[in-house]
Amino acid sequence: MSPQGHVRETDVIVAGAGPTGLLLANELALAGVRPTVLETLAEPTGQSRALNLHPRTAEILDLRGLLADLQKHPIQLGFLTRSFFAGIPVALDNEPFGSRYPQQIGVLQSRVEAMLEERLAAVHGITVERGRELVGFEQDEHGVTATVRGPDGAETPLRGHYLVGCDGSRSRVRRALGLPFDGTDGGPQTRVAADVVLVRPPEKWFEDRGPEGVGEVDGRDVRMLPDVGLTGMITLSKGGRQTHFSLVGLENGVYRLMFSDPEQTGGRAILRDAPITEQEVRDVLRAVGGPAAEMKELLWASRFGDACRQVDRYRVGRALLAGDAAHIVFPIGGQGMNLGLQDAFNLGWKLAAAVKGWAPDGLLDTYHGERHPVAAAILGSARAQSTLLSREQDMTALRDLLTSLVDLPETNRYLAGLTSGLTIRYGASDGDGHPLAGRLMPDLDLTVRGEPVRFSTLMHAGRGVLLEFPAEAREGEAGEETEGRGRLAPAVRGRADRINHVVAGPVAGQDFRAVLIRPDGHVCWAAQDATGPDDEALHAALTRWFG
Repeated sequence: MSPQGHVRETDVIVAGAGPTGLLLANELALAGVRPTVLETLAEPTGQSRALNLHPRTAEILDLRGLLADLQKHPIQLGFLTRSFFAGIPVALDNEPFGSRYPQQIGVLQSRVEAMLEERLAAVHGITVERGRELVGFEQDEHGVTATVRGPDGAETPLRGHYLVGCDGSRSRVRRALGLPFDGTDGGPQTRVAADVVLVRPPEKWFEDRGPEGVGEVDGRDVRMLPDVGLTGMITLSKGGRQTHFSLVGLENGVYRLMFSDPEQTGGRAILRDAPITEQEVRDVLRAVGGPAAEMKELLWASRFGDACRQVDRYRVGRALLAGDAAHIVFPIGGQGMNLGLQDAFNLGWKLAAAVKGWAPDGLLDTYHGERHPVAAAILGSARAQSTLLSREQDMTALRDLLTSLVDLPETNRYLAGLTSGLTIRYGASDGDGHPLAGRLMPDLDLTVRGEPVRFSTLMHAGRGVLLEFPAEAREGEAGEETEGRGRLAPAVRGRADRINHVVAGPVAGQDFRAVLIRPDGHVCWAAQDATGPDDEALHAALTRWFG
C-alpha cells in the first residue's frame, strides 16, 4: 500500500545514483524528460571499485562531450591500458577497429559519478535526492507509484511514467519484481581490491617472485604468484590521495592492490563478507614487493567473488533494470561499470521517446533485445576467465595452449572486440544490408558549413542525425551552397524534435552517400549511392526508430 497524502509527480523515477543511474538521468534530461533520482546514501562514498573505461564506453561518452572532463583526471593503468584475457600474457589489439580510443582509459569510478552528478545539476538543474530510499512500488497501465522513505523515516508517494532500477547487485527493484537472478554463485575462492598508502613509493614490483608475468611497465605490474594467485598493483595517484572531488595531499601516493586469497588459509574458503584485516593486506604486499613494501594506511578494501548473474528480462511493464541490478560480472577486466554505462546510453533516448509519446511500437523493448545479449556474452567470457585463474586445479597446460591461440590474429580480434565492446552491433538486419548497419557510426572528420567538425560533436544534442554527402559536391566544397543541395531534408519533416539533418563535404574513402544514426550513435540505415527522401528503406528506418 502506498502512503496517504499528496502524490508528487515526475517523468521517470531512477533508483540509484551510481554511474548507471546518473548517466541515465542525464540522457533523459537531455531529451527533455525530467527524472527524479533517489539515492539511499546521504553522501558519496568516494570509493572507486572501477578504474577503467573500455573503448566503447569512451566512445559513447565522447558522443555527449563527457569524456574530455574525465581525461583531465587520469590514473595511470600502465600496461593495463591494453586489454588481456584471463591474465594470459598476450595483449588484445583494438587498433584494427579504427576507434579513436583503442586502449582502456584509466579513470576512477568516483570521478565518473562526480562528473555526471555535477553535470546533472549544472546543465539540467536536477539534484540527486540523497538519503531517500525507494522501499516499494506499484505499477499500472499508466505509470508507477513508488513509496519513498526520507532521512527522517517518513514515507511519501512519488508517481512517474516509468521506474528504472539502477540500485546495484542487491536491487530492491529487481526483488520487488520477483525476477530470478540466475547464474553462478562462484567458487570458494574470493579476491580482494584494496587502496593503500605506502610508506615509500615502490621502485619495482614483482621482481622475480612468480613464473608468469602478464605485462611489464617499470617491472611486472601483474603476476601469477604461487602464494597469492593473480596479483596486481596500479598507481591511483602520485604524491596525493585521489578522492571523490579532489586530491588531498599525502607525502606518498595511493595504490590499488588486487590479489586472490592467500593459500595460507589451508584451503579453507574465505566468505565474501569476511572482514579484510590490515595484516592480510600487509602479508600480500610483502609477498609482491618484498620487505620494502610497507603500508602506511589502508584506505578501503572490498572482498568479492567470481559470481556472474543476469535477469532474464530487463523490463516488466513500466519498470526496467539497468547496470548491476540487471547483471553482475566477476570483475576481471573491469566490465561492471562499463556495462552499466552502456545500458544507460542505450535506454535513455528510448525511454524519453516513450514518455514524450513518439516512441514507435516495440522501441522500448529493443532495450532488452539489444543489451541482454551483450551482457550475456561478457558474463560467459568472465566465467571462462575465472576458470582459467582457478588454483583448485592445474591450468598450466591449458593456459599455455591459449597463449598460442590468443596470439593468432583471428582469435585476438574476436577477444579484443568482445572485451572492448567495439564489435557491438544493434539491429544489424535493418536497413539495406550496408556494412555500417547496426554499428556505431565512425567518428569521421567532417566539413560542415565550411568548418571542420568531428562527427561525435553532432551527437552532443542527444538527437538522431541524418547525415548526407551530396553526390554533386566536389572534394573540399562544403559551404552553404553545398548544404542547399541536400536532397533528404523532406524525409525528416515532422521529426525535427528528434532528428537533425546535416549535409557535409565528402570524406576520402567513404562508401556511403547518406546515413541515419540513432541518438545512441548506432547506424540504422545507410545508402552507398545517391538516394531521395522517398527511399523505402530510409522511410522504414525512420518509422521504426523515430516514429
